[in-house]
Amino acid sequence: MRFNHLIYTIVVGLLLTGCDSLRQEVEPKGLTQEPEKLVVACFISPQDTVLAVRVSRSSPVLGTVNSSQPDIPNATVTLSDGDRSVTLQRAFNQQIGYLYYRATPTQLPIVVGRTYTLTVRVPDGRQVSATCTVPGPVALQSMTLDSAVVNEFGRTRKEYYARLRWRDPAGQVNYYRVAGNNEYVYTSRTGGSPNRPSRDTLIRQTGNWFFDNGSTTTDVGRDGQEFVSGRGRLSVAYIWQNGQQQVSRPTGRVNGYLLNVDENYYRYHDAVERQNRVGENPFAEPVLIPSNIQNGLGCFGAFNKSTLSVELK
Repeated sequence: MRFNHLIYTIVVGLLLTGCDSLRQEVEPKGLTQEPEKLVVACFISPQDTVLAVRVSRSSPVLGTVNSSQPDIPNATVTLSDGDRSVTLQRAFNQQIGYLYYRATPTQLPIVVGRTYTLTVRVPDGRQVSATCTVPGPVALQSMTLDSAVVNEFGRTRKEYYARLRWRDPAGQVNYYRVAGNNEYVYTSRTGGSPNRPSRDTLIRQTGNWFFDNGSTTTDVGRDGQEFVSGRGRLSVAYIWQNGQQQVSRPTGRVNGYLLNVDENYYRYHDAVERQNRVGENPFAEPVLIPSNIQNGLGCFGAFNKSTLSVELK
């Protein structure tokens, strides 16, 4: 017993020593005091119904953080294709609750192969800019739908999935992102009291697909080959009624999207997806989010979307 106790003491001591070696005291004056920067997000496409740019401010490590008002309401935002330019006007998104700048594509059409420049100026004299080139479309070949029974915490449910298939154009580097949405219906029950009889209402909604292992990929090392996306989990409704879980079945239109994106778009969204998969794990390797905004942060990228739809009955 004494020997086992000694071994246990040594192991615990080594673990505590190892954890202590990971800790490093940092003096605030030793940190680089980066000033607040402009953060710009804009993604353009020939399929756009609106040109939208969000302009906000970063939160520096040290100093005062103005997190309650990150959006900048008095910026001058200009988008140009080299021959023409348009100044975007301030607007407000009621659903999400943030300011942005917008213009219509008729003011500046987004054309395949053309390079666009985004410039943002603010009243204090700061200016940031970025460029991107619009890629061409890549057609989807097919969509495959399937389902699987999942057992979770002793309860079973059926989940529905979709995969997209396409042929990569040979002789060029391509970056892709897959996405999709689908319709589903569920029954909402109201009432149920003596003075108010219950009533069932059929509600139809549309939700986005979810990809467990990310939605971005590239043809590096697979030029000209056929691609099959990872499984996208379709949207359904999980509702508890009278102690029973109601699971909807996808019905109506199922839309699959293949985005042929430029490198700026790919690097940014691929990093964001990898960062999201880290979650709150404090020991995970940090993921740096790339930026192509000169003198600022964020991403200005372009994509071209192909769509394939099927009807479920």
